[in-house]
Amino acid sequence: MLENCMIVQSGGPTAVINNSMIGLIDQIHIANFKGKIYGAIGGIHGLIHDSFIDLSELSPNDRERLRWTPGAALGTCRHKLTDDEIEKIIYILKKYNIRFFFYIGGNGSMKVAKLIDDRAKMTGFNLTVIGIPKSIDNDLLETDHSPGYGSASKFLATSILDMKMDVASYPYNKRVTIIETMGRHTGWLAAACSLATYEKDYSQNLIYIPEAPFDLDQCLVKIKKAQQENRDTFIMVAEGIKDNLGQLINDENVEYDLLGRPKLGGVSSYLKGIVESETGIETRAIAPSIWQRSSMLHSSRTDVEEAYELGKQSWYYAEKGYSSVMVSMDKEEDSLKDYKINYRPKPLEKVAGKEKFVPKSWYDEKNNNMANEFIKYVEPLIQGEVVLPRERGLPIYKQVIGQ
Repeated sequence: MLENCMIVQSGGPTAVINNSMIGLIDQIHIANFKGKIYGAIGGIHGLIHDSFIDLSELSPNDRERLRWTPGAALGTCRHKLTDDEIEKIIYILKKYNIRFFFYIGGNGSMKVAKLIDDRAKMTGFNLTVIGIPKSIDNDLLETDHSPGYGSASKFLATSILDMKMDVASYPYNKRVTIIETMGRHTGWLAAACSLATYEKDYSQNLIYIPEAPFDLDQCLVKIKKAQQENRDTFIMVAEGIKDNLGQLINDENVEYDLLGRPKLGGVSSYLKGIVESETGIETRAIAPSIWQRSSMLHSSRTDVEEAYELGKQSWYYAEKGYSSVMVSMDKEEDSLKDYKINYRPKPLEKVAGKEKFVPKSWYDEKNNNMANEFIKYVEPLIQGEVVLPRERGLPIYKQVIGQ
């Protein structure tokens, strides 16, 4: 009986998540693998409910189109597994003789992959489990950065530069603009907004991340000072910023999701009300929401190529006999060389359910901005452009679900 593969996409989609899936499929074809390549429809939900699609027959043209399609082509979900569901997953994997299991996702997804790997071992089922990193939040440990982060960073920085050009069109503008980025516990995306500067940028730029306490009074003082100097203010704030007691800024308005996590979003509107009430300065709140993770137009070619290569490397390590690992990206630390990434397997147990935070030394708490060390870190990740195939002036995307 032929051995088969299973690919699952999990968690929040990104602009480049499909590249990892296609890189994996392409490499499997190159290896002349004889079994089927299944994709779980709707993430872990499809795996639990025996709902798959056969990816083995995707044409080269369709695979190429999927590389330039944002969002999770197989579908995704957020779900807290029960013990019975883990048992059912093992039963289904055995039923279809799936011996290679690839899970594309963030730290929560790596925890699920570890649970499945543990149960397979416990039951004596020979299953190769490989995690493939994905996260616009960039909060995965054991990898220099996560696919999706570079493109989201490029989108945010570009969008803010565009907004600054608009604001600069009005001399003596004193308005406050608050941009809210994703970032439940970490400030990697808000930090990336520090790239949005240009020569003769007269705006006051303030960045607030969850890794440092948010001081509202200090923020208001800085806003008033900029007004006196006839300058506008741009505030880039992560959705999960906290006060010096560790409480979410708009804690009284927070609801919780199925995983017991706070459903964040709305801190920019909350701060807008306070700023206008305390200063009388006209303020606008902008929340890019899912746009920051779904824009392929502003994606980074570096991000696209790395996501694709991670998929290829995942099959390479599976063939080598590695299991219970996440394939990570390690940056060569040599100032005499150009930016270069090495792909290496890291134990799932070191990644599962854990978070990587912005180093404190990379954040200037006094000036509420990012240090040069962060700029050097993030700039290589946003390099290169992607030319999308178009029809009638619009991108041509490809979807898998339902076909």
